[in-house]
Amino acid sequence: MTILAVDTTTRSCSAAVLSESGLLAEITLDNDQTHARHLMKIVDQVLELAGISLNKLDGFAVTRGPGSFTGLRIGLSSIKGLGRATGKPIVPVSSLKVLATQVGAAPMAIFSLLDAYRKEVYLAGYRYEKDRLKRMIPEMVAGPEKLLAMVEGPAVFVGNGAVSYRRMLTENLGDSAHFAQDLHNTIHAATVARIALSQLESEGCDAAEIKPVYLRKSDAEINL
Repeated sequence: MTILAVDTTTRSCSAAVLSESGLLAEITLDNDQTHARHLMKIVDQVLELAGISLNKLDGFAVTRGPGSFTGLRIGLSSIKGLGRATGKPIVPVSSLKVLATQVGAAPMAIFSLLDAYRKEVYLAGYRYEKDRLKRMIPEMVAGPEKLLAMVEGPAVFVGNGAVSYRRMLTENLGDSAHFAQDLHNTIHAATVARIALSQLESEGCDAAEIKPVYLRKSDAEINL
């Protein structure tokens, strides 16, 4: 099976093509320009690099959030459009699970953190048990104080929220605070694809079933 995956949950924009034999192509851009301008361009480029057409794909994967409201809408609408056009299934993947997966089998808790701004982070807590990643703390949006109260013992922090709050975490947790490599703080579509590939047959959805996970109201809704 071969799958196309994309991520647009943060300022980075990533697309990848993965088959059961391995990664065929991946492009990740990290800039302040809009995903609407770049996503379909890099989708076309990774398909060309992988030497495969849309109709030859077995399905699609996309991060369903949490993350940037605008970014999520662009990524989801683009992949849902491709799913409808080809009739192929789509696997939605948690952006926080992707970050934890990128850390690898750490011998301690893993906290995935995405900067939600307004002095908050989107977070979830994970731990590896028998080489399988399990979520121990559900996805939520929280301030620094609530996050600190959840940490019991050594933990590794990953994501752009870990970068934003690194000083605070270090000052409060000392040697118990560990941080992922910089490379792993960016969501990579190749990881999205790896998670989704094994789920394509059992959990692939029709485009109409895919919903974004925001975790909180948008600024526009709050200001009504």
